[in-house]
Amino acid sequence: MKYMVIATRNMVPMDSKQAIGLFQAAKQWINARLADGTLDLHYVHIETGGGFTIGNADSHEEIYDRIMQYPLYPFFDYEVIGLVDWSHAYDRNIEWFQKLAG
Repeated sequence: MKYMVIATRNMVPMDSKQAIGLFQAAKQWINARLADGTLDLHYVHIETGGGFTIGNADSHEEIYDRIMQYPLYPFFDYEVIGLVDWSHAYDRNIEWFQKLAG
C-alpha cells in the first residue's frame, strides 16, 4: 500500500548543537529508504520546513512504526493518508457514474 506522510514542525524545541546530528541522521535515514524503495519520494516545504513523503508499507502498523524510527520524529506532527492509484480510482468513478446515469 502507498501512503503520503505529511510532517509539520511542532513546538518541541531543538538545540542547535543537537540539530546538526539529528538532520545528518535524518538525511541518512531518508536516503536509505529511497535506495531500498521503501520511500518513492521526499520533499520539504519551502515555507514551513516540514515536508512529505510517498512511501510503501504492508500495513498501517508498519507505516506507524517507520515514522517512529525517523530521527526527527519528536519534532514534527504527522498526517498519514492512504493512497490509491489514480487510474484505478478513475475507473471506479467512471463505473459508478455509469450506473447513476442508467
